[in-house]
Amino acid sequence: MARKVNVDWVVYSKFKENVLKLLKEYSFIKEYEVIEEGNKKTLNITLNVVKDPINDIPEVKFFSKPSRPWYVGYKNLKAVAGGKGLGIISTSQGLLPVHVAKQKKLGGELIAEIY
Repeated sequence: MARKVNVDWVVYSKFKENVLKLLKEYSFIKEYEVIEEGNKKTLNITLNVVKDPINDIPEVKFFSKPSRPWYVGYKNLKAVAGGKGLGIISTSQGLLPVHVAKQKKLGGELIAEIY
């Protein structure tokens, strides 16, 4: 909403990097970079440029929280926004989009939906 293009110095974790990898693959972000300084790692994220605030800014709905994980079986997975969105699920094979997890018949912890 502030129309920033870069988010710098985000503390690194493998989970964050895997989420950013999915977001880049499905064009929700432009680029991300892992920076190592000594034994510390940080993430620099380049966001897509917002031309139309109504259509360019995605809506994010979080399901799992540290206090309450949200587990779903593969039979209960649905397409996000009619197939136009991205659902992120943590499975035994790592973070996957919902449609890929359903094809592989994998359930897990539903992290978020972005559309």
